[in-house]
Amino acid sequence: DNFLRPYKGYGDINYIEFSSNSNYHALQVQANRRFSSSLSFGLAYTWSKAINFADNDGGPRIQYYPEASRNRGLANYDRTNNTQIFGVWDLPFGKSQRWASSGIASKLLGGFQFSGILSRTSGAPFYIVQGSGNNLNAPGSGQVPDQIKSDVQVYGGSLKGSVPSGVDATLYQYFDRSAFAAVNIASGLTQRFGNVGRNSLRGPGFFNVDASLFRTISFTERFKLQFRFEALNALNHPNFGNPGADISSSASFGSITPGSNSAWVGNLPSRSSARIPTAYSR
Repeated sequence: DNFLRPYKGYGDINYIEFSSNSNYHALQVQANRRFSSSLSFGLAYTWSKAINFADNDGGPRIQYYPEASRNRGLANYDRTNNTQIFGVWDLPFGKSQRWASSGIASKLLGGFQFSGILSRTSGAPFYIVQGSGNNLNAPGSGQVPDQIKSDVQVYGGSLKGSVPSGVDATLYQYFDRSAFAAVNIASGLTQRFGNVGRNSLRGPGFFNVDASLFRTISFTERFKLQFRFEALNALNHPNFGNPGADISSSASFGSITPGSNSAWVGNLPSRSSARIPTAYSR
């Protein structure tokens, strides 16, 4: 079947050219506020959209040139919303502070600093694909299925992990799997790619809070000892990767499992350290 071969009788003919483009549009806002000499907050927000034909130097999934426009879609790194909120608080105790500025209380309570950062971003887009192209006969290209429903419902509260035996598998659907159908056309008939668009769905968002507590003990103007305690993912909030997106893999298609398109992330550890900063003056 040479339906998709413009030059019949030849094998692969590779041709590389810079014929596509990408674009990125964004609104970026940043605000900082210092409430006192010891307390400050900041916020950085980006609302954006990134579109391309392939990410970095990776080849597009559909390399058959007359159908190249099918590769245009959201970039894998596109995040519609990206919010970062951060703050630093030098606790008002100790020398030159509002309370406990002298005596033993100053020694015990002074030198503490608390800081944190909250991150919240939209999920990453993903591409519904079909790993088994059967009779497509388009070397270098990969098949995609058909989207047979106009809207694909996403179930944000779906269960995560492999489906246990005897449990309704639909409870583990991140999106409506029945909205897609594999394209398997018998040999000898006209072949085609599926109609699903690139990166048409978006995975779970990301939420994380990191916090740290510092204690600096000053021995002299030159020598100081600092203890640090840092809690990564301080709220122990799980962040899940994208669901399985290959319709040919029925066991994982549409479900978020450790072995799906992106593994889940969570339970990041805390850590502590100590260092001795020094200052030299002439």
